[in-house]
Amino acid sequence: MENIINGKPQKKPFRPNLLREIARHWQEYLCIAPFFILFGIFFAFPIVWSLILSFQRWDGITDPQWVGLKNYEYMLNDSTTRKAMGNTLIFLVILLPLELILPFFFGVLLNQPTLKLRGVFRTLLFLPVVTSGVIIGIVFKFFFGSEFGWLNGALGSLGMGPYPWLKSEGWAFIPIITLFVWGRVGYTTLIVMGGLQSLDGQIYEAARMDGANSWQSFWRVTMPLMRPVVTFVLITTTIAIISMFSQPYVLTKGGPSNSTLTPLLEIYNISFGGRIGDGAALSFVLTLFMIIVALVQFRLSRAKD
Repeated sequence: MENIINGKPQKKPFRPNLLREIARHWQEYLCIAPFFILFGIFFAFPIVWSLILSFQRWDGITDPQWVGLKNYEYMLNDSTTRKAMGNTLIFLVILLPLELILPFFFGVLLNQPTLKLRGVFRTLLFLPVVTSGVIIGIVFKFFFGSEFGWLNGALGSLGMGPYPWLKSEGWAFIPIITLFVWGRVGYTTLIVMGGLQSLDGQIYEAARMDGANSWQSFWRVTMPLMRPVVTFVLITTTIAIISMFSQPYVLTKGGPSNSTLTPLLEIYNISFGGRIGDGAALSFVLTLFMIIVALVQFRLSRAKD
């Protein structure tokens, strides 16, 4: 086939055979082969296999049975699953504002050049991020213990309590929310501080020359420029809340009466309870829900831009 350019026939550019090119650059492909092999074994294959299992009924021992979409229908109509999703919505409503307000408060505070011992405060704030979440969860369980907990002991000396922190449906949210915020606020504050330090100081000088005070500079200058950071923190925090597992597992095991059950904890319970197909189906439903929420947040942030 020939193309006509300026009245003259032109030959199409020669496209070498793909296999021939691979054979010619086999040494380069050999260097990157370990990544693709590990990716296929530990990432691609488990995803494909779990997708197949989501259409089967399997207890991990007997032969799997193909059931089509029945696993998805059951999980969407299951009252326990709906309870877990409802708990996640409650956590989203409570934790998202906290995970936006506290990092900006600490980020602005620790970014002040006049603050003494800034390095010490930054280290203390980031320390929970590099600490084992399970160990800290056990410490929090002792701290919020209903009868012999450290917090109830301190409140008892003041003539207050004891409070059923881990045994009441209403109170059980408080330890989980506290543990989640305590473990993530250092990471999100670090992201906010990085965004604040990337802003040009001349912008603030121009704002001061125009008569803007500190509060006006924060809302009219800092927040608009920090919108990409806010979007990143919002999406990553949303994903962390939807995939919350260790906090309720260590503190309450999802109780009492499934009041703190999360979708990931429900997947763990039903999968190790012999309903692997249902667990795989719920994991894909949760993934789809997570993607939709993240896309909505991203589109809303772009619409504001």
